[in-house]
Amino acid sequence: MQAGRCGLLPTTSPCLKNSLALASPSFTLSQLWRYPVKGLGGQRIDGVTLDAGAHFPGDRTYAIGSGHENVADGTWLKKAYFLQLMSHEVLADLDVSFPQNKHDDGDGDGAGDGDETGDETGDENGDFIELSRHGTSLLRANMQSPEGRRDIAALFDALLADDQHAGRLRGPCKMVTLDDGAFTDTKAPLITLGGSASFDGFAKATGTTPDARRFRLNMIFETDTPFEEFALIGKTVAIGDVRLEIIAPVGRCAAIDVDPQTAMRGPHYLPIMAQRLGHTDLGIFASIVQGGRIAEGDQITLLAD
Repeated sequence: MQAGRCGLLPTTSPCLKNSLALASPSFTLSQLWRYPVKGLGGQRIDGVTLDAGAHFPGDRTYAIGSGHENVADGTWLKKAYFLQLMSHEVLADLDVSFPQNKHDDGDGDGAGDGDETGDETGDENGDFIELSRHGTSLLRANMQSPEGRRDIAALFDALLADDQHAGRLRGPCKMVTLDDGAFTDTKAPLITLGGSASFDGFAKATGTTPDARRFRLNMIFETDTPFEEFALIGKTVAIGDVRLEIIAPVGRCAAIDVDPQTAMRGPHYLPIMAQRLGHTDLGIFASIVQGGRIAEGDQITLLAD
């Protein structure tokens, strides 16, 4: 399976993959993340229920069109049609929280969990977002409502109106949603995982600070050796009742050039990765073949072939 960069385009060499060995047949699942709006910051959660053949719940449900006429609700398009870090690093300069989400099931960990105030219309069942920048609140809106999505789009029109970013829009921004699927870079219903040591491996190779936010994975598990998770490709792992088939490495793109701490674009890291690591991947894609409940602290176990 292949797709565009930042998708199913495995660049890990077969020799490297075959030379990797797992330090252990099991790993501790340490972090769970979803990114409700494509290109914006994520929400860490304690647990989630996965469904077979589906995306990660609540992940990339919304996206903000960058002025293309054919951006519409219910229509998946490739990332070039939307605001994204590869072309709009200002997104990393925004603080985002999701005080209430229709996918919440009572175990989120972040600020705003248990927020039952609803919006001014009394609707308590929406997907709410709060945006701020440098400590200044910018907006609170219900992304499920057309009015809320229009307000969010107008905010990004204003944020991107300065000379530095104006050339990166083809027209007015438009926030859209998918009821089925996700605005992930790859349309296929896959989730992403990665080992904690791989962040250290990338940082050492590129002279950066280890930061998982740079890679926006859904699941992070504890590892000792950078990129050892590549050895899981082609295998099946269990997390309780859940079964995941590991499909391919996640091929990276220029989005990783943006420092999530400073929102500044650094050097182009893909050539550096290729030279020093022998590949330009971080993380692995998985397909959910059997659903169930997972939570931070669970064990990920490699199943026998």
